[in-house]
Formats: sequence, structure tokens, C-alpha cells
Amino acid sequence: MTSPRLAILSLLMISLPTGPDSRAQHRPNQAITYRNFDFVRVVTSSMTYVYFATNGGIIRYDKMQQKWDLPLTGAEGMPRETINQIWVDRFDQTLVIGTDFSLYEYDDFFDRWYPISELPSLDTDCRHLRAPDVLLPEFDANYMGEGKFADFFGRTFVTTDIVDDRTGTLWIGTWGFGPAMADASSYLMSLMPYGLLQERVDVILPDDSVLWIGGVVIDDFRTGLTAFNPESNRFFRVESGLFTGLPVEDIYSLESDSARLYVGTPSGLYLLEKKDWSVQGPVDFRHGLPEDFVLSLELVDDKLFVGTTGGLSLMDLVMDSIFHVRPETFLGHLIYDIKQVDQTIWIGSSAGAFRYSYESDRLQHFEDTDMVLARSVLNVEYHAGGIWFASDVGVVRLDLTDGATQSFHEPTGLRDHRAMAVNDRVVAVASDHGMTFVFWSKDKVRSRRFTTDDGLASDNVLALRFDGDYLWVGTDHGLTRFLWNNPFWID
Repeated sequence: MTSPRLAILSLLMISLPTGPDSRAQHRPNQAITYRNFDFVRVVTSSMTYVYFATNGGIIRYDKMQQKWDLPLTGAEGMPRETINQIWVDRFDQTLVIGTDFSLYEYDDFFDRWYPISELPSLDTDCRHLRAPDVLLPEFDANYMGEGKFADFFGRTFVTTDIVDDRTGTLWIGTWGFGPAMADASSYLMSLMPYGLLQERVDVILPDDSVLWIGGVVIDDFRTGLTAFNPESNRFFRVESGLFTGLPVEDIYSLESDSARLYVGTPSGLYLLEKKDWSVQGPVDFRHGLPEDFVLSLELVDDKLFVGTTGGLSLMDLVMDSIFHVRPETFLGHLIYDIKQVDQTIWIGSSAGAFRYSYESDRLQHFEDTDMVLARSVLNVEYHAGGIWFASDVGVVRLDLTDGATQSFHEPTGLRDHRAMAVNDRVVAVASDHGMTFVFWSKDKVRSRRFTTDDGLASDNVLALRFDGDYLWVGTDHGLTRFLWNNPFWID
């Protein structure tokens, strides 16, 4: 890509952070957001890449490697207006987008978009085509002509742009089913699924090499669970309301073993068989749960703890039986989170924080001296010998070796949920105004807040998971991979 002028480079060097109060220096791929990319507006192609400008940003497919590359959703300077044009030259040296108001050129060295006054001259072979009379979908839909499709479930969608790159392949954008490709001779067409089924991310579950992602249904065209393999940059979707029998429901909790996914929804617990994605359930109040609404899940060997809006249950997966756990304490209370630590589980609830020894049926109530956990405990995490609790007032660490506690006051306006993640250096705490890093392992504790100005998809943070140098941030507008271990930050 073209580089900005020396004057711009000098300006950027002058404006680098000079102290702990300065904004974190932007690095290429500092924050990359994965959204629903199924609504494609325009398409363009170089010799190496196909670029799809979608409702969720620009995604790119490597034609040589036959795989998706990282999306261009983390670059600074990306306009907030709708992208309705995109151009690229033959060798990817110049990439330009157009909105209703301006043109922008991408610089990959700085990972930034710069406004330009006119479209540069571009050397390209690709051409845009009208929808052909014949397309032969290799997926469950019929082509009706004039770019219109109807799938086997009565849903309709259309092509929005078709590009011929003169190599024998047509690259197709659709409105509702994402990118697609077709053979220019046979017109056999296949979909190229990429991104999330649903925009909102309330829960992230690591499961071997993939992240299972679910959330509340807002106005999504298609719904269900998304599996994302970050290493291969590939997505797999389990649509609700279709083949599996999983209903269109909000998803608040997930658990997994080698054979099943356990899905917590407002109408009960659903069990998905991984071998064929068939569904059992719902397991609900009629089957022994305190309430239908499942908020939290924790798998312990062949037993599943199920936290609901009305109490805690233990489900024996071998005996297929359910009984209430300490109803005298938990019945009628919301069970926000459950974490296993050795032979005990720690519980965050509207009644407070508890440790439960399930083999001896012993229950202990934990209270911190600073009263951070005086009300509801919304999240529980375990890391390196310490239990972490989150409330709307802040977070507390309990050292399991000596019983010492540390309190960190980080108030939020949220009262019904609060995501948290912890590693050896940082505890990340969510709020409705971004997320805060508390560098807790230092002699002098410091904190730093990050928002959409730092690359987050939204300031409404709903889920957090550390993964090496990265932090996965679930929001109401997608999933952001955030480079937390940025050496330019002063912690």
C-alpha cells in the first residue's frame, strides 16, 4: 500500500504517548473485531485478495491460499459512514473505499485510513457483472433469477455485487448470507461463511481449539451459536430454528464436554450432541430446575451445576436426575456464576459469594472486609491460587493460601452482569463504559480504562476471556481480539 507523506509521519512521531495518562499507542492489529459480515454491499478483487465491504466492515479472502485473512476492522481512521464503493489495484498497493461523503485510502504500514480528495488511477482486471440468468446453488436454496434466492426455510435473499476477476471465478456478495463464489463456466455457486451469526456476544466458551460464542437475540436475520477457530481463522455456525431443533432463544451460558454442548437459555437447558447437532431439551422447571431461566453452568466430571434465576441445581448426567442445592439459602436467588476449584465450587449470587463442598454438602458464606461484595456477586474467576469476585462496586481477590483479600473499587452502572478475566498481571473488568485493566500484581496498583477509542467494538462489554497476549472482548456489537500485552503501555 502507499505510504503517507513525511509530514504525516513527523506528526505521528510528535504525538506518540509520553506518559501514563496518554492514550495507548495504536499498533497494527491492536484490536480486530469480528461481527456479522453476512450483509455484503460491494466487492472488488486484486490478483491475491477479494475484498468484501459488509455491514460489519471489510473482510478479505486470500485467493492463492484459499482461506480468509484477518478482517480490516481494527484500522484507525475508519469512517463511520456506510461504505458503498471499494476499489483495489492489481497488486494491492492501493485500496480505496467510498462513502456518501468522502474517499479514504488504506495504509497497511500504519494500519490507518486517510481521507483523499479524488480516486487515484488503478490498474485492475476485475469487472462488475449483472446477475446472470442461471446460478446453481450448492447449498439449500433455489435461484429465482435476477439475483434472487429462496432457501428451503422460506427466507429470501439477493445478490448485491458480482465481480469477475478473469481467472474463472465469480466473487459474489449477498444480502443476508454473506460472501459467495461461483464457477464462471458452470455457474455452480457456494457460500463462504465468515463471521458471527449474531452481533451480540454475551458468552465466550473455550473448547479445545475453538471459541463457542452465543448471546442475546436482538434483530439478527439468522441466529444460533458460532464456533470460531482463531488459529485457522475459520468459523462454523449452528443455526437455531433449522436442522438442529435449537429454538431461537437468548443464550446466557455455555458448557461443553467431548460429546455435548450445554446451552443455558430463558426457557431452560438444551443439550446439543456434537456428532450430529441434534438437540435434547429443554430441561426446565417441569424437570426439576428451580426456574426455567438458566444463567450459569459448570461441569464437574459427570455432574452439571445449573444456576437459574431462582436457585441452584445439580444435574447428574449419568443417572439423569436433578436435585436442588441448598434451597434454604439459594431458592429464590439469582445464581450469576459458578466456578470449580479442586473439590469445591464457588458461587456468585444475589445472596452473595459462597464456597460449596459438594461431596460433604458443606456451604460457607464469604464476605470481604471492605464490603465490595455486600450486594450481588456477578462473576467468579480462579487464577493461580486466588479467587476473584466481581460486583457492581468493584472486584475482590481472595488468596486461598492465607485467606488475605485485596479489594479494587471499580464501580459501574450495571447491576445484573459484569464480565471479568484475570491473568498473572491484569484483571480486566467490564462495564457499560468500556473495560478497565487493574494491574494488580504491582506494588503500586494502577488501572487503565479502554473504550471504542482504543478499538473496542462497543463500550458495552459483556464477556471477557484472556488468551495469551490477547483478550477476547464480547460486546453488543461483536467480538474484539484485543492485544492487551502492548509494550507501549505503561502499567
